[in-house]
Amino acid sequence: MTVLPIDTLEELWEFEGGKEEEYHEPLAHFKPHSGPQILVCHDMRGGYLEEESTEGKQFDAEKYPYMFLNWWQIDIFNYFSHHFVTIPPEDYTRIAHKHGVLSLGTFITEWDSGKEICSKILGNEKVMEKTVDKLVAVANHYGFDGWLINIENEIDEGKIELLIEFCASLTRKSKESNKNSKVIWYDSVLHSGKLKWQNALNADNNKFYNACDAIYLNYNWKDGDLLRSAEFGILERIFVGIDVWARGCVGEFDCDKSFALAKLFHMSVALFGPGWIYEKFEEYNQIVWGIQFWSKLYPYIRTRPLTSANFSTNFHTGMEENWRYRLSSVELQPQKLTSFCHQVVGSGLTLFGRNRNFLLFNFDSLPFKKLKIVCKSDSPIKISFNKSDPIEHSGSFTWFIEEPGSLESITIHTTSHDETVIKSFQISTD
Repeated sequence: MTVLPIDTLEELWEFEGGKEEEYHEPLAHFKPHSGPQILVCHDMRGGYLEEESTEGKQFDAEKYPYMFLNWWQIDIFNYFSHHFVTIPPEDYTRIAHKHGVLSLGTFITEWDSGKEICSKILGNEKVMEKTVDKLVAVANHYGFDGWLINIENEIDEGKIELLIEFCASLTRKSKESNKNSKVIWYDSVLHSGKLKWQNALNADNNKFYNACDAIYLNYNWKDGDLLRSAEFGILERIFVGIDVWARGCVGEFDCDKSFALAKLFHMSVALFGPGWIYEKFEEYNQIVWGIQFWSKLYPYIRTRPLTSANFSTNFHTGMEENWRYRLSSVELQPQKLTSFCHQVVGSGLTLFGRNRNFLLFNFDSLPFKKLKIVCKSDSPIKISFNKSDPIEHSGSFTWFIEEPGSLESITIHTTSHDETVIKSFQISTD
């Protein structure tokens, strides 16, 4: 089944879905952490693209869709569109959860029609709470973790307190249902009800921030805006908006310069529209293009460790050998893609170069009694645990560690072949 957005308030109020296992992927490899986080706001060509559907899309040979593969470098994935209630496609939530990433939908109202919708929602407390309950029900039904609230229309000043309570109630009830939920306010409306982007957290918008888990700043900020924002909130709960399209900030392939400033202020980042690399350079190999984009950001972002040593993957990107792309085929990804370590069409991870070391996974110091790895490759490889000396396999692409220990990392060592394809990787512990 393909998930669709909700376009009217009446449709939202009529929503009756309960929990359905079909949509619920457990949140694996997740560990809350203090400090700055990275949110990706995925907005591309209006959303709900054919290649994001359950059936996928057939592409011509050598033609790639946009493929987001840097899951270990982010904490939150927000699916964005200009529909009233944007529900993330189920496979994006599935992939996010496999990698320990929270998945957020978008609640958006805009311009005159948005003002009319907000007037209905904020007509009284009962109607407001009904709307909150329906949004929580939608998230529960489809198995995602919260909302970006994007009000881009004026609000009657007399209804502002009810809007603040709407934010607080949605945040509170979301957490009652899902302890890991996030509700994030976008920097737009002021306490006066005026629509005026501040590019900062300040005395004119901080009540919305206080009612939610975080604020997402508009993109036209300057250094001083970030400095002053720190006076009104907790640093990691302030997401510095960075538009990859470079509308109002340094973006495109220079996004690292904006990331550097956010890191200097110890603030989180909301990266808007990384699908720019596809919309701008559609003819290019999107795996390679993605590596070029994200490799410049690595110095400024945290790569999260795996929190379990019981999983298997073939590193599939979703692009099958017949050039049909299915988001549903995406498997667990390696932690850091580079020009020497990335996927090609179909399954498998290609390692380029002879006698090289490739860090495949970092783990969160996981204790084990025994450890087993099955790593199938088309050329001989060695594996090292916790940066120890590499060891040969024990037969049939299998490695054993028989003594108790703590797992921190797994590195693959290539031998005398120019290219080595890791066909599958499986790890289990006792």
